[in-house]
Amino acid sequence: MIPKPSYSYDVAHRSGMKLGGYQPWGLTDPFPIECECGTPMEHLLQIDSLEPGGLDRLVISRGYSLGLHHYPTSPDHPHHTVMQ
Repeated sequence: MIPKPSYSYDVAHRSGMKLGGYQPWGLTDPFPIECECGTPMEHLLQIDSLEPGGLDRLVISRGYSLGLHHYPTSPDHPHHTVMQ
């Protein structure tokens, strides 16, 4: 039997952080994250506060998570952050 991948050990690059994937929505309803030019942005990095079972004590604004989004085809466009 092949073991199922684990977020903590197989996906996260540091406890409470991940590259790529999707923006988690918990405080607000999902909304499109778009560049100023109207192009949809891609989820690049997720940093969560106080990862369960983690030893690191990284706190993002009273225990939220921070998502960083980028423009997929040009680094010249500004990034966008989402707090959840």
